[in-house]
Amino acid sequence: MSKTHPKAILREREDLTDSLAVFRFELEGGIPDFEPGQFLTLGLPHPDKPGKVLWRPYSIASPPERKDLMELYVRWARRPVPGKFTTLLWPMGPGDELVYREPKGAFTIQRTRPDGSPETRRMVLVGGGTGIAPFIAYVLHLHHHGCDREIILCHGASYVEELGYRKLLQGLEEESLHGRPDWKFRYLATISRPQEERNAGWDGPTGRVETLIQPAADGGPSLAERVADERFTPENTTFYVCGFQGTVDAVMEAVRDRGFVTRKEAREDGSFDVLYESYG
Repeated sequence: MSKTHPKAILREREDLTDSLAVFRFELEGGIPDFEPGQFLTLGLPHPDKPGKVLWRPYSIASPPERKDLMELYVRWARRPVPGKFTTLLWPMGPGDELVYREPKGAFTIQRTRPDGSPETRRMVLVGGGTGIAPFIAYVLHLHHHGCDREIILCHGASYVEELGYRKLLQGLEEESLHGRPDWKFRYLATISRPQEERNAGWDGPTGRVETLIQPAADGGPSLAERVADERFTPENTTFYVCGFQGTVDAVMEAVRDRGFVTRKEAREDGSFDVLYESYG
């Protein structure tokens, strides 16, 4: 293992399925300050290149206010071919060591407009699978500091047990609805394989995560818009999307004709309405 990089020591592991888990690491030197939405890059000895380190970035799920452990939400990639890094990571348990690089990344909460005025538009967070990880950091950070922007978090998974953080998010929604009027948070979850036995008893929305923001079959408002009680426009809503490129493309297909543009397509004044991070 390289001596030039600090250690990440695995302290806790919570397995949701045989291929999906929460990993919590103690970082040598302490948890650094970072922005919600950034990623931590982990390293392990390269299996094919002696003396080299194999690196892999993972979105940070814990908020920057948590200073004991840093949390990552990881899927063991097994198809179409086993993921080289996750195959090395999966047998590891508490006490095992990796190395890491400092958090970085630009998929962060936009707090101001190009003219310097505060960003006050609704935040619609769309995460497919482990793409929910940066949004957990977003939500916990904003909840900690207070946020008067409306937040709607949409999460999609194949199976109910893969709706990681469901209990936490339901609790935050309950607080919004019944305990803290200044906290405007809603949580929507959908299952893409409702016919399978593992999802028996699921009575919530079905389909991929993008269906939560797509118009209804009759052209009516999407489920997320019905929750907001308002149609989404670039004037009242920003989208943050994390997941496979197909998820990003589907979201843009649903909103582009209403005038929404990504940061890469920013208008002449620098404004945009969709920020995304894709993988695969």
